[in-house]
Order: sequence, then structure tokens, then C-alpha cells
Amino acid sequence: MPAGPYGLLVCKAPPWSRKPLYLRSPPPWYRNRAGLSAPQLSACLALARAATGAFGKRGKVMYKGVNMPIVAVEVAKAVPKGAKVHGGLTREERARRRHDMASTSIAGLESLLATKKGAPAPT
Repeated sequence: MPAGPYGLLVCKAPPWSRKPLYLRSPPPWYRNRAGLSAPQLSACLALARAATGAFGKRGKVMYKGVNMPIVAVEVAKAVPKGAKVHGGLTREERARRRHDMASTSIAGLESLLATKKGAPAPT
């Protein structure tokens, strides 16, 4: 997606929309490689190596019942897929981490509310 004005991304709208294009906020690591985690960098590196290895191939082949460009098929076969392949967290681990962070967030909100009201924080 090309970068538009003010760092926003210009995207093609879905078929059901009346707008031909729309603006989208970029991900937090946009133009900042240091913002990626180690598993994300590992996945990017695997994708880049697979894509450069498939350079120069032309044509289309059937892959999983779909007629796809041969480069896309080569990349799909070369890049490992699944949870924890690149060292990330599983879905359950991410959910547990978010749940644990929510309790600290709730405690912070309760203390903020208590200071605004002037009453002691509930425990």
C-alpha cells in the first residue's frame, strides 16, 4: 500500500463500498524496523528470502484448488507457517497475557477514579 499524506496508507476499498479508496492508519512499526519483535523480524526475513529465491519464475499453477502465480506458490511452500514457528506466542498465551494486563489496567482505573472523587481507592 502506498503511503499517502501525513503517513496514512491509501487502500483500495472493498467491493461493497461506494468509495474507490480510503485512508488507513499504518501499523505501529511503519517506517520503524526497530518496532518489530524478534519473531516478527524472523518471519519477515523468511518471507524475503523465499520471495527473492523465487525471482524470475513466470506462469501460474494450481495450488490448493486455486490458479495462482508460481512465485506465490513457491513462497507459500517455502515459508514455515503455524504458531511458534518463528518464536512467537500461541493464541492462548497471547489471550492469557492480555487478560493479566487487563487486571492491572482495571486497578489503575479504579485508583484514578478514587483520586478524582476524593475517596479512598477500593481494595
